[in-house]
Amino acid sequence: SATARKAVKRKAFPHGADDEPIRSGDPSALQRIMAKIEDLALSIDKMKAANSIIRRMEKDGADDAAMIAAIVAQTGLSAEVAARGVVLADWQWKRGFDTAGNRAEIRRLQGRLKSLTRMHERGTQSQEVVTQAGAVEIKENADIARIQMIFPGKPDETTRRALKANGFRWSPSQGAWQRHLNEAGRLAAERVMKAISAEGAA
Repeated sequence: SATARKAVKRKAFPHGADDEPIRSGDPSALQRIMAKIEDLALSIDKMKAANSIIRRMEKDGADDAAMIAAIVAQTGLSAEVAARGVVLADWQWKRGFDTAGNRAEIRRLQGRLKSLTRMHERGTQSQEVVTQAGAVEIKENADIARIQMIFPGKPDETTRRALKANGFRWSPSQGAWQRHLNEAGRLAAERVMKAISAEGAA
């Protein structure tokens, strides 16, 4: 079944396979994001070099095959990729590579790198709050990029409903209710604590 296949894949690649998005809880996430930024920057440089080859050769009246061969020889791009910039599709009016998408992806990854770095710098933090349900530990677990709520026993139905409504899921391996560690996760933990306190005050 698909579920069984997913479970096997999760066991084999707990932080996701190489071709999957980089997960915040992956110990090598920072290095992988930096490597991806470098690859994209290199790819932009190659595309820019290819664009100048195309402009120069267009002026000389070169054909597609000659342009593709020159791009492959001078930039290291594959013939298949070079052809995408040279051979015009029906809807294209101009040869060349558009680097805007890659530049936007670099900006997105740089933002992600910044927030992950901040999370690692803060490290794992923990505070205990006394509620009707007993002392609840709220833990920012930087190692696995999760915000966790640890209760002294099994929370009652109302508390479990509040946890689920705020995106927390029970993790048997961690013995905690958890969700992604980010600003939204911190706010969600605050909402759960407010709900528990209000319930206790009622």
